[in-house]
Amino acid sequence: MRTSSIAIFLCIVAAAACQSHDLVIGQATYGDVIVYKADEVKYSFPFIVRTSNIDFPEPGLTNYAFIKAIYIKDNYRDGNGGYPSITAGGIGQRFVKIKLKSQRGSGLNFTITIYGRYV
Repeated sequence: MRTSSIAIFLCIVAAAACQSHDLVIGQATYGDVIVYKADEVKYSFPFIVRTSNIDFPEPGLTNYAFIKAIYIKDNYRDGNGGYPSITAGGIGQRFVKIKLKSQRGSGLNFTITIYGRYV
């Protein structure tokens, strides 16, 4: 009984120690291609919340692929990373607007990958 309690406690501690704020919407399948991939990095300042807005496609450009999956990976694995959100567009659309927001006093480090399919 005691060893199982210790094992459960260690599992909970390990799960709490490796928190990240990834966002996965949709699923890339056979035939989908990467239409956008970028790293968004902003360094931290004390007591400041950092934000970043990403528009796909960039203003003035046209995207001819329908978005099938959006993967936003938080590269800070210690729980100090930011929070991604989709503010417009997304799956089934030809555009997406993404907002990244850091925790107070922390920076941003995200890898954004968008998969699409040309019809």
